[in-house]
Amino acid sequence: MGRRDLRPARCRARRPRRAGGGRRAGTPRGRLRHRHGPPVCGRARANEGAVNERVLTAAWVVWMALRAEQRGMRTRPMVVVVSVVQPVALLAIVAGTRRLMSDQASVVVSAVVLTAMWSATVWTAGGVLRRERTYGTLARSVTSQFSPSLVLFGRSLGATLYSAGGILASSAAVIVLLRLRVAVPHPLWLLVALLVVVASGTALGMLLACLFLVTRHGLAWSGALIYPVFILGGLLIPPDALPEWLRWVPTLLSLHWVHEFVVGISAGAVRATPLALAVALTVAYLIAAVACLRAAVDAGRRRGTLELV
Repeated sequence: MGRRDLRPARCRARRPRRAGGGRRAGTPRGRLRHRHGPPVCGRARANEGAVNERVLTAAWVVWMALRAEQRGMRTRPMVVVVSVVQPVALLAIVAGTRRLMSDQASVVVSAVVLTAMWSATVWTAGGVLRRERTYGTLARSVTSQFSPSLVLFGRSLGATLYSAGGILASSAAVIVLLRLRVAVPHPLWLLVALLVVVASGTALGMLLACLFLVTRHGLAWSGALIYPVFILGGLLIPPDALPEWLRWVPTLLSLHWVHEFVVGISAGAVRATPLALAVALTVAYLIAAVACLRAAVDAGRRRGTLELV
């Protein structure tokens, strides 16, 4: 009995034998020589290996950018202000001055945490490229062999995770000190909402970083964007309390829709529509950020400068 061929069917396929022999001179007996490159299974394995290598390289770039950003954040006083001082002060003012029911406490905590996330996004992730330009390392970041979008994504993700950790830790400490009873009827859905917040903060930070990069007044714009969202973002102030002609503004902010989702699950109802809208806005932020970064880098290269202004 002959030995069984264990290779896949596509690799066992043989090309028709040529007239006059079927084996070229110089080709060892028992080996079939292909005219058009390696066998099909060899090409498939080569393509699969190339894809895996690209994925691993992209993950490594994101991880290294994330670590670099988080190391730099340890020495910035603004990180402490937006991630610790601000949520503590807001919770003490909003929740510490009155007695709240459990569902009301959940809504207040959600509004404060998301408001602090907006501030952290503007001052940390939103200032990534502006700080690169200030430190003189912008050219190295956008002209390396790796994609500038991957580098910016990693740095924005690192800033968002670092800020989110500080905000959640400080908020939890205030909740314990004030003895707030927070209702969490659906903890798994709350975890999903938290993941959406991190993704949305990362994408929004990338977009703001690109927008702040194309102007010399990025720092002034950072301060100017904070308080309008505090008022018009639909977080601390409900949209119903806004003038009718301004009630459309919160719909453009993904964090507002996450807050609406948390309000629903605090009352025991899981509404998928607000969460879906938050995800859709996050994707839109990411696409706009990548397009804006490419346009800014291309413009800087055409002008012969990477100041991008």
